[in-house]
Amino acid sequence: MWFWIAEVVAVALALVALPVVLLQRRPATATLSWLLAVLLIPYLGALMFFALSWGRPERVRKKYHRKDEEFRERASRWPAIGEAEQEFEHGEFRALARVLERMEGFPARPGNAVEFTGDGRSFRERLLSSIGSAKQHVHLAFYIYQNDEMGNLVTEALCAKAREGVECRLLLDAVGALWFHRSSLTRLQAAGVKVDFFHPTNPLRKRFQINYRMHRKIAVFDGVAAITGGRNVGDAYAGRRKGKRSWQDLSMFIRGPAVLDIQHVFLKDWFYTTAEPLDPARYCPPPQAAGEEVVQVVPSEPTALGSSAEFAHLLAVRGARKSLRIVTPYFIPPESMQSAIICAALSGVDVEIVVPEVSDSWLTLWAGRSAYRELIEAGIRVYEYRGGMLHGKLMIVDDHWCAAGSANMDCRSFRLSFEVSCFVYSRHDIPQLVALFEQYRAKSSPIEDPLAYEKRLGDRLFCSLARLASPLL
Repeated sequence: MWFWIAEVVAVALALVALPVVLLQRRPATATLSWLLAVLLIPYLGALMFFALSWGRPERVRKKYHRKDEEFRERASRWPAIGEAEQEFEHGEFRALARVLERMEGFPARPGNAVEFTGDGRSFRERLLSSIGSAKQHVHLAFYIYQNDEMGNLVTEALCAKAREGVECRLLLDAVGALWFHRSSLTRLQAAGVKVDFFHPTNPLRKRFQINYRMHRKIAVFDGVAAITGGRNVGDAYAGRRKGKRSWQDLSMFIRGPAVLDIQHVFLKDWFYTTAEPLDPARYCPPPQAAGEEVVQVVPSEPTALGSSAEFAHLLAVRGARKSLRIVTPYFIPPESMQSAIICAALSGVDVEIVVPEVSDSWLTLWAGRSAYRELIEAGIRVYEYRGGMLHGKLMIVDDHWCAAGSANMDCRSFRLSFEVSCFVYSRHDIPQLVALFEQYRAKSSPIEDPLAYEKRLGDRLFCSLARLASPLL
């Protein structure tokens, strides 16, 4: 009796899930994977789909764009910011910048000072000192905000500034901040810090959605300085772990006109989440040149067929002529991206990829390893970093320009998350990034055998299972 009831329930779940899977517009491989999961894994397949992938990306995208248009209508006119039309040393820079501007609307800006750091302690000191020196406002947006020593230091700094009369706003992703302590929230709000959560989770109102998360990491101070990159707020990101548990990441400190574009991203996200329109005339001072770097801010939002982050990185790969150096914590690119990387290597471009040997996600680690054979056979050099969890996101093209930010080299970042990247068209800062890449490579093990993870039965099984699930990651 119970057996037949269980069978009926399983069939009913499948019958409900299958039409939804088919009607959602997504890559064919992802649709096929979900169909197989629903059909071949009773109960669990359908439940995983409704938990992980239910919710139409076009609905999220339309809502976000509708809010963006409403924000623009309410806000006063943005201050004029110079463009870099005459600042490029190479014509291909200008062509790429124009394409990215057409996708997201931010042109490349000259006159910036950019500082990269792979040191967590430097990130902690810069974040805390920037909060402490702010005179008018502090705007923070993070995916994760941990309640450890680093989190408490940031909380105290925000509370202190708010008590001084400085406007402080903190935007956290609702899923990334699931373990954000209510005591910290109470302290912040009591001091006058405005705190809100991006895409709140409420299963009773069909709001529980693991996809479409705000994965951006943004800090803006008085509209004149900003921090972005891959680091969240927590001890792990601040360099307080050692050995295999250490967390290696990359941050950018920016001053100059490009800061106003990062501010634009925050103001739009804040209005989307809170419906509070913040006037750009108040939070965007007249831009002042601070250096010689040309920077283009590239935000991206979920889309079924590829976001600006995906297209931007794809264009960067296709634009490589001599070398392509990639650092990513999760290497599960869309087929178009992997094909472009392989084609670049086959055409003579020197391609190197550094990924972590240990990961916070077993499935993504082995999904990436399942692609090693094709990469190595194409002449691509693959390294696994042995100094801890490598979480930085970096692409250096021809040792002339780079892309860095919050987006991983995977489908989740490219198609399911809200991200922000910065393209830096300059030779001035590239040597320090090349040196950082070489440090990562020196602490890595080269994977020279294309069959390195296909010799043992267990490894082959892990790779096959992870590869099968990769369209869903």
